[in-house]
Amino acid sequence: MKHLEFACKRFLVLVCVVMSVSLTTAQAPPAPETITRAAADDTALVADYYPAGDAAPVLILLHMLNSRRGAYDPLIPDLQADGYAILNVDMRGHGDSDGSRDWDAVIADMAAWVDWLAENERSGDMGLAFVGGSIGANVALISCAQSDACRGAVALSPGLDYRGVKPEAALVDGLAERMALLVAAQNDASSSTAIRQMFLNAKGDVSARIYPGRAHGTRLFDSRYQSVSRLILGWLAELFAPEED
Repeated sequence: MKHLEFACKRFLVLVCVVMSVSLTTAQAPPAPETITRAAADDTALVADYYPAGDAAPVLILLHMLNSRRGAYDPLIPDLQADGYAILNVDMRGHGDSDGSRDWDAVIADMAAWVDWLAENERSGDMGLAFVGGSIGANVALISCAQSDACRGAVALSPGLDYRGVKPEAALVDGLAERMALLVAAQNDASSSTAIRQMFLNAKGDVSARIYPGRAHGTRLFDSRYQSVSRLILGWLAELFAPEED
């Protein structure tokens, strides 16, 4: 009987382990598909696309200067858990994308990525949003203002003028009927000053958060990930919430 009891317990443990592995496998988020496509000038551009449901909103992620798409690795699992499809882009001249750092061309590339999503039926019915850090934040605000499909943008440490990329007009006019979230650190003087001015001049539904410290752009994930990620996820949930009657 003792042997039988031991065998039963061992059997139950094995069943539990198998069930746990099966559940873990079933709940694992989809792996990304690496996309390589040619820009209008034949520059090879690279991004990772993380699929979600057919109706899922799409988030286009833009890194900082001298960075690459891997900067968003900490945030992507939480975005997937909340049901978003994701296009995580290496801007031209960065990461695996070719080309020089021509910022007018980068903004044109973002419009082309939005077209690519639509042409490949990956846009979803709920539209999209941009999330950017530093100069990627400036590009995100401008790109969202230029896209009818974009409902809003998250700007981590935007500036009034990063290498000629000036987003304030896009925020004031282009996003007047849309939403934006502006985030900076207090001692990151150029960004914290910029979002104060942007917030005062904006016409749309704009939120702003200034944290202690000096972390810039996606480095805010390093210094205070839990707070910044909750802020972004909460704001996105509001952005894509069903419209009230």
